[in-house]
Amino acid sequence: MIKLLIADDEPLVCVGIQSMLKWDELEVEIVGTARNGQQASEMIRDLQPDIVITDIKMPLLTGLELIKSCREAFGRVPLFIVLTSYEEFEYAREAMKYQAVDYLIKLELDAEALQAAVTKAILILREVRHTPALLMQKSSMQALREKFFIRLFNSLFDSDEQYCLQREDLGIDFSSSFYAVGYCEIQVSENAPVSGEKLLSLCTSTTQMVRETLSRFLPCYVTTLDLRHFTVILCLSDEQVSNWRTLASNAIQKTLTLLHNYFSVSVRIALGHIVEEPRLIGASYQSARRGFHETTKVKPIIFCDVGHSDLEEAAHLHEIRTSIRRAMEEIDINTLSHTLTTIAGELSAFPERRLQAMDAAYSILYMAISLLPDGEKMVEQIFSHEPDGYRVIYRLKTTEEIAEWIRQLRDGLGELLHSQKHRYKRQVITNIQEYIRSNLKKKLTLNSVAAAFNFSPNYLSQLFAKYAGESFVEYVTGVRIAVAKELLSQDEIRIYEVAEQLGFESAFYFSKVFKKVEGISPREYLQRTGNAESAYRHKEN
Repeated sequence: MIKLLIADDEPLVCVGIQSMLKWDELEVEIVGTARNGQQASEMIRDLQPDIVITDIKMPLLTGLELIKSCREAFGRVPLFIVLTSYEEFEYAREAMKYQAVDYLIKLELDAEALQAAVTKAILILREVRHTPALLMQKSSMQALREKFFIRLFNSLFDSDEQYCLQREDLGIDFSSSFYAVGYCEIQVSENAPVSGEKLLSLCTSTTQMVRETLSRFLPCYVTTLDLRHFTVILCLSDEQVSNWRTLASNAIQKTLTLLHNYFSVSVRIALGHIVEEPRLIGASYQSARRGFHETTKVKPIIFCDVGHSDLEEAAHLHEIRTSIRRAMEEIDINTLSHTLTTIAGELSAFPERRLQAMDAAYSILYMAISLLPDGEKMVEQIFSHEPDGYRVIYRLKTTEEIAEWIRQLRDGLGELLHSQKHRYKRQVITNIQEYIRSNLKKKLTLNSVAAAFNFSPNYLSQLFAKYAGESFVEYVTGVRIAVAKELLSQDEIRIYEVAEQLGFESAFYFSKVFKKVEGISPREYLQRTGNAESAYRHKEN
């Protein structure tokens, strides 16, 4: 629940605000009311509300002073909605300079105005907490998780070992008994189209609310495919599977209602058939996506039976998709161009099977967005001449039009990747280096890290040597020893504890590696840095 605090020295105003809206339907909990600015300040510190509705004029501490002090102490959150009168309007304008979300004139306050201000605050709150990582660059772990699910949906793992290693490495819990995938589309009114940053904000807010709300009813994973589409993996227990459709319908309907209340957005979802093995989640995804496009009735929730793609079998698209995935990850322009040419030709050979062709094109689109560096921006650039950008794919009528879309993608990717190939590969190394620094406690072998990024060990070794200026082993060792030196400066830590924290098999091996790199043992390093007491303690331990 989102926590809200009301601060006003007029009791009737506090009571009125509390009773004006059905706060539960907005997923908002009123955690308290304050009668003066000083009490409000103390309650903000103790209760940590997300949103504060405050009067401008209050005893002991004004609303404006309250906002200023909270900005200095807590940063952007809590968000403030200001209550004011006509004669205090200049104060309200000053409050807006301190990032107050909105102001409400007391004499005009009604349920509609209050709900609009609170909804605006909720939207900003979600953006403040979750959007920056998407606007700048997703964290390495989140990006890897999304790539993992894209591979799972499209059966792109080379082996069970690679799949298990990545799943464990990313902390993905697949301990449930059954799974079902929902293919979801954010539906935007044609009369009020949304694009650019507004569409990004809408997508981010929608998927985040789905993630937060749906998980209260059923464990789930949410993955963004593009700015209009995302997936939901429902994780089901043995007890839930007998009536899973009812459970899923109820949970999804409540989530869709909240989405409409908050953002006035509609989402259509198709749920694939349930599967018992996580490795079969891709089959549920494929049936959900196919059912979504085959269903002519406009329903918010669709349940799909097992689907089957004759075209994929005939054209061996599984092997082709694997080839595309590896070419994208390794920025192999020639292989990528050849493979996309092949798949476009295969699609043209079956002009009567548009739905299967769409499946193939969507797979390529989602792989490009998730696997290529700056994939979303790159695909947008390629189709910038289209009014809908790359999303023109959703309006194509024939298999040949779909094949031509793939050819345009092929030509655009070839040109962009050729001009920025080296920068992208350096970025790959940067991502791997960040991954290494974040996982020093693990056993970081060339094989394990290559598997985490879906590279062959030989390719990763060559990439590292060329773009990092040192070998993979040299980099891992160097980072571990640099961190070890920082840890050794702490008075309360022992050498064997440092060895354990940094993934060394023993304190003896750690000391051996440390001496090889630094020329002295860890204890001698402590003595040279002036920490004689710590060095003596390490010797005794």
